[in-house]
Amino acid sequence: MTTAIASLRVGVRTSTRTRLVADVLDRHGLRIPSRSQSFGMVVAEYLTDAVPCAERVAITWSATAPIAESDHVHATTVVTRVGADGIDREVRLVDDAGRVRESGTETWRTEASPESVPSLDFCSVEWGELLRARLHRDAAFTSSVSTWDGTVGLRCGEREVHLRIYQGQVIDVTRRAPLGATFTFETSPATWVDLLLSDSDDFMRRALRGEFSSAGNGYEYLRLTKPLHAIIQNARALAREVHS
Repeated sequence: MTTAIASLRVGVRTSTRTRLVADVLDRHGLRIPSRSQSFGMVVAEYLTDAVPCAERVAITWSATAPIAESDHVHATTVVTRVGADGIDREVRLVDDAGRVRESGTETWRTEASPESVPSLDFCSVEWGELLRARLHRDAAFTSSVSTWDGTVGLRCGEREVHLRIYQGQVIDVTRRAPLGATFTFETSPATWVDLLLSDSDDFMRRALRGEFSSAGNGYEYLRLTKPLHAIIQNARALAREVHS
């Protein structure tokens, strides 16, 4: 494995300097109608560097407020997953007012498979098993779900893991529980990175700002705020053990 590939890990970030969009296009001799759905995606491609020793094989893109040639923007990237099957990286176009105007997720493939770190592969079954071991040693978690019988789903992008909980213990970790999750805690891969790798635990602040969503039983989701926070705290400890 090359040094460049080995240095790639979840949480690695880049940020470019602010540029006038028209200048970015002129530099590469491009003329793209601003109404084109690929306009922002092309600008982001020319603002950011490729993942070293890798080929981009997929991208999804969305525009909250499409950029135009007269806008000044900079691009940020964060690696959200490193697995044997590819590297995921989120790209954002941010204007000079600090607003994310457009964003997308790229998937890159390398000839040499990068090393996957289960404790950073959020919402995978392997990550869920590591999390279960920590939760069983956490009295705050076990006591808060001592009388609860249900399944908590945790979702990161397209990945989802279910924790089946009974009498204070996680009795099963699976991709999908037979009867589904009682509720599913959801947020974007980039937010998972921010939540689990930031220096401070700001789960409650982010929750109040509406950065998370839930599917399923909304009452149970709100009732289980304490054990859910314990899950996040243990996931943070798990991630930071290998990321520090």
